[in-house]
Amino acid sequence: MTAPANDTLRHSLRESAIHHLQNLLRLNTMSPPGNEKLAADYIADAIRAAGIDNVQVLESAPGRANVVARLEATRPAGRPILLMGHTDVVTVEPERWDHDPFGGEIIDGEIWGRGALDMKGQVAAELAVFLAVKEQGIALERDLIFVAFADEEAGGAYGAAWMWKHHRDLIDAEYAINEGGGSPMTIEGHLLFGCQAGEKGSTHLRMTVTGDPGHASVPLDVTAMSKLGEALQRLHAWQGDTIFTDPVRMMLTTIADTVGGDTADRIRRILGSDNPTWEELSKLPFNEDELLSLRATTRNTAVPTMIRGGQRINVIPGEIEVDIDGRILPGQDPEAFRAAVQEAVGDLAEITIVSPDTGVAADPASPFFDAIAETMAELMPGSVVMPTMLSGGTDAKLLPDIKVYGFFPMLPTERLRTYEPLVHGHNERIHVDDLAFGTHFIYDLVVRFAGAK
Repeated sequence: MTAPANDTLRHSLRESAIHHLQNLLRLNTMSPPGNEKLAADYIADAIRAAGIDNVQVLESAPGRANVVARLEATRPAGRPILLMGHTDVVTVEPERWDHDPFGGEIIDGEIWGRGALDMKGQVAAELAVFLAVKEQGIALERDLIFVAFADEEAGGAYGAAWMWKHHRDLIDAEYAINEGGGSPMTIEGHLLFGCQAGEKGSTHLRMTVTGDPGHASVPLDVTAMSKLGEALQRLHAWQGDTIFTDPVRMMLTTIADTVGGDTADRIRRILGSDNPTWEELSKLPFNEDELLSLRATTRNTAVPTMIRGGQRINVIPGEIEVDIDGRILPGQDPEAFRAAVQEAVGDLAEITIVSPDTGVAADPASPFFDAIAETMAELMPGSVVMPTMLSGGTDAKLLPDIKVYGFFPMLPTERLRTYEPLVHGHNERIHVDDLAFGTHFIYDLVVRFAGAK
């Protein structure tokens, strides 16, 4: 097996990732409008400057650009692996930031800017690794593909979905590394890292409430607005049945095998139950954030997010619409989910499907997952990697024939507690040590799994 990075190469990888992240953060690729071509052109120029000619910038619409590059195997022995990411970022409120959201400044060891965590940091790390594999002359047994998609934050129509439909040959791979995992958690003294092996699907619903309209100066006993209030209360109280997907079942099994004792016995009883309840799950030794994630990834959820109704202050509306962000687990039927939500609100409202979707799950038991775990065991001795389910969504679901794993590990420090609200929030930033650690992991994983033996 090709050797992992030594100290000199680690320093080079660190500096390369920092350099490229700062430059990417200085490119305004907010979506809308996107304008990811700024980042795609920058990345393509960096790849060509390293002597790699197999790189393309592909626009799905004016300014909405994807960039893809490939290093070919010298001794082919397997299908490609894909280093994937996206360069679009969500919008910012600059006046709410302490520093320029497009400045890429390093302040007290942290790189500031929109996308530092989601996900230009990982894109910069993957780019640094891709360039280093070329520079180091690593002999590969699998093609190594780098791709940075547009439009992930708005669903991927101009990015991963478009590339899969029109240029699948350029990105088709057996395995992929993506965003969505890598956060460490400590349970009863044991260090574990979650590797995203699945994600929920977004089945958006609409709740329509109707009632008699009228003049607001003459109150009515029952209106669309009064029915809406009760319907929202019922929806808030509704909780779907507990469902264990393969990634979550394997996550809990891994925790049980790692910590042992009473916690292991409790987990095994829960997994063996025909009808496990949230009350049982909530007693596991997780912190508040971990429990919220566990609840979201063991059931279908329906959260109202937008309301439309009424046209004038003095008119009682006859109809009100509520958009519901529904998230369903892999293997679940969108229509059955809709019916369950309809049952929860009863005859107070009508529930319809706006856009059906299903989740996706990679096989958590695969040679690539094993390589992820082995690489982490060397980088962080004593740590254990476990599969997890993501309650949100990424581009993974748009690449249905690729086994996509979300994993960009960060160091187990207290500062990670501050990172979570920064994703899509104000003052987004990443510490240079976390960026470097994730970069080192990706490099060692690539040479372990794709390097010539």
